[in-house]
Amino acid sequence: MAKSNLRADMSMSSIADAMSKISASPEITDYVDGYENPVAWYRRYKVPRDKMTNDVLFDNIDMRDITLAQYDSGDKPESVKWKLFGHNTVICHEYITQGIMDQAIKSIGYMEEIVLSITDNDEFLKSIRIALNHITFSLKGHVMKLCSLDTENLDRFIMLNNMNIVNKSGLFGVQTFFFYEYGLPCAHITKDCALKAISINEAEPEWYYLLARVLTHWQRVCGSSNECSEQEFEAAKMAVKLGNKDHHKLHLIHIYVRMSKNVRTNNNDKANYIKEGLKLLKEVMSSNNDLLLLKSCLISLSKMSCDKYNNLNSFEDVPSIIKTLINKLEKSNNGYVHGAIGNYYLFNKKDYKKANYHLKKAFDAKNFGSSIDYIYTFFKMNPETPIVEPMLVDLLKVFPHPVHREKILSLIVSYLILTKDDIIQALKYIPALLNIKNPTCVYSLMTHSVKFSDHYYKNINLLDLLSEELKKALNDTTLTSINQKRVIEVQNKLEMFNKHVGQLMKEKEHIFGSGFRKVTKKNNTIINKHHTNLRNEKWARNNNQKDITHVKNYIKKEDNWRTLKPDTDPKSNIFSRVVNKQISKNEMEVKPHINDTK
Repeated sequence: MAKSNLRADMSMSSIADAMSKISASPEITDYVDGYENPVAWYRRYKVPRDKMTNDVLFDNIDMRDITLAQYDSGDKPESVKWKLFGHNTVICHEYITQGIMDQAIKSIGYMEEIVLSITDNDEFLKSIRIALNHITFSLKGHVMKLCSLDTENLDRFIMLNNMNIVNKSGLFGVQTFFFYEYGLPCAHITKDCALKAISINEAEPEWYYLLARVLTHWQRVCGSSNECSEQEFEAAKMAVKLGNKDHHKLHLIHIYVRMSKNVRTNNNDKANYIKEGLKLLKEVMSSNNDLLLLKSCLISLSKMSCDKYNNLNSFEDVPSIIKTLINKLEKSNNGYVHGAIGNYYLFNKKDYKKANYHLKKAFDAKNFGSSIDYIYTFFKMNPETPIVEPMLVDLLKVFPHPVHREKILSLIVSYLILTKDDIIQALKYIPALLNIKNPTCVYSLMTHSVKFSDHYYKNINLLDLLSEELKKALNDTTLTSINQKRVIEVQNKLEMFNKHVGQLMKEKEHIFGSGFRKVTKKNNTIINKHHTNLRNEKWARNNNQKDITHVKNYIKKEDNWRTLKPDTDPKSNIFSRVVNKQISKNEMEVKPHINDTK
């Protein structure tokens, strides 16, 4: 069987030539009809692309890169190879859909590398290698035809009719993973593919695991996150029973934790669920030394809230288990492992100093979520720290994608308005925020989760908050004429943006929903009232402080019996040093990226 070199076959120059031919060519069905690959599946099921609720390409690139960043370049666990193969099928298809052939080629190259890396130890992947080969090389053939390239030297692969039942089920297994990544609009397709895989090969535990994941996602989005359907529960248990694999056990643990938090569950059942979950956790922890897998154990343990269920005997072992686990994990040099430890200290133990130490390692590893939490620890240790804004601004250089930029800019703006009460400083960032117009980011803007504040915890509509604050700023007689002009300019930009949002909400009702405005308006009313009260309290404190200072000026030094004594045991403080870094006007100016509207 001749081996072809993907990168040699499709050099950058040949891709550039081929790109000009794609738009002029009729719809190409080579390696689609009668084949099994993402392009064939997407056409077969007539997926409603206009009903997508998330940025599928970004999400899968992000998950792929995060997964790769956690592992060395050497051999990866079988479950990780499987996960990476699935993400690359989605990424490749999205690039083909967008006509970005060079990136589609790279994704197929990654798929080839994964197939070639399968060893005798990878029993599951080895059993479906023929199916993975078919998907990879039929997809490669289709892309080559799209680019008018010769497929004579394309690697041979076995067709569906000549596959055994294990590989036929494997085709439906990959389809399940593929459609799962497209979210709720493809939920029925995803479930049907998982059931089809099971019906062909009932002995494969991975198909039950995939079915359980599909149903878990469905329940979380459409129902109560703490409820569990019987089918979901049984599928997860069957996966563990048949395969006894650690990642299957971790998902079942997740289900046990959810069920234990259901308000309709009595205390005896809650105790039993936690008992079963802890039993599985101990099995996973004792059976391997994979620190990244053990990291997932810590995340599961973190969700078992000891405070909420401290009357349950099942929790008596949790503190010692966590201590043992953290001692093991702390030996790792992996930033993502330390990110999990940091999150445990931050959200469970409220130990901000320890959280800061561990999250710094995740921050250095460019973990987006942990980078935000790392900055948050400084705020929790000292709400008056001046470093929140400049540190968030620095993150914009590290995470340039519109989805990341929106979240960072939204955090900066809400922090400056709600915590610092400084709408004028926020004017620097609002125009850049309003340049990001893709639906996913707009939805995030309108359901913004306030983080850097000790007073606000609800999700708010940041656009409505901006409208209110800009109106108040215009009525502020103390503003300079320059600042008044800036407020008017930003207000005009916001009005134009709101027109775009209004049209977007009509076109994308499946994202925003019919009652969306009503819910966000209610939250904003509560926030505005609270913000006004805090403002009044601050004003009263400032005026009272002026009166006290005025009186003190009349008191002679010898009449004041209070004396300040030096600290006999001075301690270093992270906040005692003034941040000398000066940020120039050019550095603070946040410019929109040309791809922010995509």
